[in-house]
Amino acid sequence: MSSLKNRKVIVTGAADGIGRALVLAFAKEGAQVAGCSRSAERLESLEKEIKGSGHIFFATDLSNAEGISEFFNKTQETFSGIDILVNNVGAVLKLGNFLEVSDQDWENSFQLNLMSAVRLCRLSIPALRKSSCPRIINISSIAASHPQEIFPHYSAMKAGMSNLTVSLAQTLAEDGICVNSISPGPVWSQSWEKEAKAQAQASGQSFEQVKNDIMGQTSINIPLNRMGMPEDLTGLTLFLASEQSAWITATNFVIDGGLTRNPF
Repeated sequence: MSSLKNRKVIVTGAADGIGRALVLAFAKEGAQVAGCSRSAERLESLEKEIKGSGHIFFATDLSNAEGISEFFNKTQETFSGIDILVNNVGAVLKLGNFLEVSDQDWENSFQLNLMSAVRLCRLSIPALRKSSCPRIINISSIAASHPQEIFPHYSAMKAGMSNLTVSLAQTLAEDGICVNSISPGPVWSQSWEKEAKAQAQASGQSFEQVKNDIMGQTSINIPLNRMGMPEDLTGLTLFLASEQSAWITATNFVIDGGLTRNPF
């Protein structure tokens, strides 16, 4: 999409999974990307792989306001503007039902999965107002509308992200800032890989065997018969970031292989 050339893009949670795929996709289209993650090592690996020049990678903890401010200020020093904000960072952090999740678990999830987006939106809005094609894209989850017992805190925060999207879109409509969200289903990521490695070590099976078993079990109820991969989100994200999406805002898009089967 040529309209993304030289656009300035922020992507959080950039080192792994969906975030990494989005950074590479934007860079391939000629955009300048600022990416952040907790892992400096994985950001260095990404920096070696990415195409183009003028990108920024910053290791920080987005679960606190100071880390967010440091990353944003570094981005502004280099870019002197923002066109697209992609709030992607997010994690379950702890598996457990309601009785097993503590107040601190809820607070940790709130800070990372919701407040990171709130804070970055607040910081970015003045710069987005100066852009000729401003966009905010929030990565939510099907857990927002189909909550799971094993992560009530994460499901609640993703529901908050989806509702933040619609509310913010109305506030920013007069500025021409389009705000949308994407809700992926089960997408293979670093957390799934860690789980597969742990199961393989405990059972004595090979990593590939455990990975295939997990993917197979997870895909049982998915009409397209496979888990999602990070790259499955890049096409829609690039479209929503482009000029072609100028009359789309306050909308949530589901990418889940047909799992939720929701016609509305």
